[in-house]
Amino acid sequence: MREIKVFAPCKLNLYLDVLGKRPDGFHNIETIFEKIDLKDEIVLKEKGKGLKVRATPSGCSQGKDNIVYKAAKALFKEIGINLNLDIEIKKRIPVSAGLGGGSSDAASALRAINEIFKLGVSGKNLFSIASGIGKDAPFFMTDDPFASAEGAGEKIKRINIRKDFFHVLIKPSISLSTKRMYQRIDRCSFSGAKSALKKALLALKKGAKELEENYYNIFESVLAGDGAHINKAKALLLEAGARHSLLSGSGPTVFCTFERKVEAEKIFKNISGLSSMDVFLAKTYKGGIYGDNRG
Repeated sequence: MREIKVFAPCKLNLYLDVLGKRPDGFHNIETIFEKIDLKDEIVLKEKGKGLKVRATPSGCSQGKDNIVYKAAKALFKEIGINLNLDIEIKKRIPVSAGLGGGSSDAASALRAINEIFKLGVSGKNLFSIASGIGKDAPFFMTDDPFASAEGAGEKIKRINIRKDFFHVLIKPSISLSTKRMYQRIDRCSFSGAKSALKKALLALKKGAKELEENYYNIFESVLAGDGAHINKAKALLLEAGARHSLLSGSGPTVFCTFERKVEAEKIFKNISGLSSMDVFLAKTYKGGIYGDNRG
């Protein structure tokens, strides 16, 4: 019986704009991704009969409802066979938090199953499967810590920088549906401003201070009644000494950025009044699915 453990890191959107809705129902975006070392653990066992997927804690999606199940089934369809697998997902990444945890789980599982069982699915086909599962998944099919993305998220460009950033994240008690947040975007005007992606990329390469000064996430403009929760989290970071903070993805997680670990640790320790919010300290993730996080 083969058994392997892999990891699924989450992401932050250091910049995010929605440019318009596509004929296929998805949206054209511009974004800058960063992987961070807040990650799920996935244990794959060759055992039993058929495909079983379970996740802990119990409140997470189980079995056929889990994105990893859907990804594995799509892979099996591609190769024309089924494998007997028991997959356990140990969740640490908050769900419905704007951190891409589900897409990362799916991508790590796809890569691991293909490699472990030597299925021989090409990188191109594996990427295509991932794109059909989740629009953040293509980024997680690479080991690049930073990348920009356009199109519906499938046009990935590596950002070649050697920086390590440290982040403090606050996840409010609410969960936000990505679908619902895009519906809010659809009801409003899309960003009519000139693209600021290039400016944000230049800022990223300069450092954390410049990056924070060029933070942008269009979803911050359509928070509606959920804005109170986001503003509370931002206020807590500000009170703890952070300069700026930004919503990640469609939210509700907010984060701030530092170049030195000691600075992030100071903010992390100074945060108070969290109530039912979760707070995390994380750094840029430079490892792959097997957890080789160098740097």
